[in-house]
Amino acid sequence: MLYAGAMQEERGTTPRLWGCFDTRKASSPTRLVTVEDVVDPLSVTHAPERIAEYRAAMQRGDLFPPVAVVRVAGHYLLADGHKRFSAYRALGLPQLPVEVWTLRRWAADQGTQFARKTRQQITTFARACFDPAARPAARRLLLDTLGHWRRIALSTARWTRRRA
Repeated sequence: MLYAGAMQEERGTTPRLWGCFDTRKASSPTRLVTVEDVVDPLSVTHAPERIAEYRAAMQRGDLFPPVAVVRVAGHYLLADGHKRFSAYRALGLPQLPVEVWTLRRWAADQGTQFARKTRQQITTFARACFDPAARPAARRLLLDTLGHWRRIALSTARWTRRRA
């Protein structure tokens, strides 16, 4: 069961636990912040069922790595863990531990994701040129990519409206 507010103090190498997040699973420094201080640029999701699964797992007491953020202009910009963050926020808890990435770490992560997705797209579309059976997969990938950029645009517009 989720133990909101229960925290194990750090002493030496003892991990700090908060709710369903375990800082032992972080590879960068962690800090406890309020949920309101975290800005999620991808607030429009493509997987509400996955968020519901995460929320149920959190309520069961499963442990997850903290979400990753980048500190930008006084805000914590969510860099990784969008679905975990959405699930946690839906529980209504006020604070969460975050893993604080440097801009260099965030850029490296983005570069890795970009390279992986680009290779996947090139391979899928090249296969579709020569194999008609591969065309449905290429079409799905194209639609997924367009959907991703649509979610980014909608999330950015939503965030901009809230700030205005």
